[in-house]
Amino acid sequence: MKITFIYPRFEKLLESRLELTRSSGAKKHLGDFSMPPALGIPIMTALSKEKHQINLYDENIEEIDYNDNADLIAISFFTPQANYAYEVAKKFKAKGKTVIGGGMHPSLMPDEAVQYFDAICVGEVEAVWNTMLDDFQNGNLKKIYQKELDSLDSIPFPDRNIFTGRTKYDWEAKLIQTMRGCDFFCENCIIPAEFGRKFRFKSVERVINELNVSPITGDYYLIDDTLFLPQRECRDYRTKLFKAFAQLPVKPRIFMSGSLNTSHDPEFLKLLKDAGVINLYLVTGCDPYSIKAFGTNGNQFFDFGIDFVKRYQEAGIEVYMSVGLGFDHQDQSVFDRTLEFTRKADIKTAEFYILTPFPKTPVFFQFQKENRILHYNWTKYNTANVVFKPKNFTEQSLLDGYIYCWKEFYSDVSVDESLSNFVK
Repeated sequence: MKITFIYPRFEKLLESRLELTRSSGAKKHLGDFSMPPALGIPIMTALSKEKHQINLYDENIEEIDYNDNADLIAISFFTPQANYAYEVAKKFKAKGKTVIGGGMHPSLMPDEAVQYFDAICVGEVEAVWNTMLDDFQNGNLKKIYQKELDSLDSIPFPDRNIFTGRTKYDWEAKLIQTMRGCDFFCENCIIPAEFGRKFRFKSVERVINELNVSPITGDYYLIDDTLFLPQRECRDYRTKLFKAFAQLPVKPRIFMSGSLNTSHDPEFLKLLKDAGVINLYLVTGCDPYSIKAFGTNGNQFFDFGIDFVKRYQEAGIEVYMSVGLGFDHQDQSVFDRTLEFTRKADIKTAEFYILTPFPKTPVFFQFQKENRILHYNWTKYNTANVVFKPKNFTEQSLLDGYIYCWKEFYSDVSVDESLSNFVK
């Protein structure tokens, strides 16, 4: 059987915000940035490749061939891709193909997504993928498949060879997932809705074995910012994990995600550096420290944040800052305060995003209740558009402030500086 995976296009920053096309820093760095799809497709490839022929179209870098002779079309997508995914599904179904869907958006909006597909996967595809394929081949495909994994160690190692030969990606870091679930419920986070409220960890041995599937080279991105939460179970697990990284004969170049509530203790920073961490993707917005540093109630944690960044920089770990704008705890002062912060903290790589009420997040339910969601055109849910009624901004002033931050930041930072930690 031949299976063709589709990763639909999504509207990137510069498509949404033509006002930024003259900002060379934004355009060359993040405004038109391409990476391979997330882990779902390479994991499904690993589950399928021994029995089936596999093909992939990533519509963000290549055209889809609608005359493809696959027996089964599988479309994996997140919210900003949803409208494109539905159109792709319609075109293939019009040609008589069986089309199934999965990924973040179908998992959160199954009642909507199931209307466009012969079947959808809700949640963890690893637990149901082989059943879906067997049911399809036996002519017994069901509409919805959903099952939680018993153990994350049962997830096969992603087969990244599915991306081989594609030369248009700007960064090809190997994505590493170490855990799923979270018992926090931050206002704009989908993790609890998608993976549950319980922390589940992959064994350290399994993570190390995944790194050793092929020679350790290039960049590795730990996608779990929940790994750096202050809970004891997270703290104990990451200590074991980074000590194991430090023992590898060849250190990976590790990129990690976190927030201002990530530890910046000198002993912890040494642990990270010894493990091979070279970059922290620092997301601000709704964590308690960000709220106090960038909110309307003053700058109680402004200096704390600058000290936090400088400690990472002094440890040899660069900080790539992602700044959320439009939260209810912010007002018009957030734009200048953000730029002041990036300059004082000597941030060389930054992106700015507009708060977006993604489906099933707390802010989604809040804004629905308050009648503040402007529309459900998922294409515009890419964090570059105002899709809700802000509390302390007009819609236009929030958009103007967002554009202002992009332009002002990259008027001071060169492209070479911004990209210095990323390798092709």
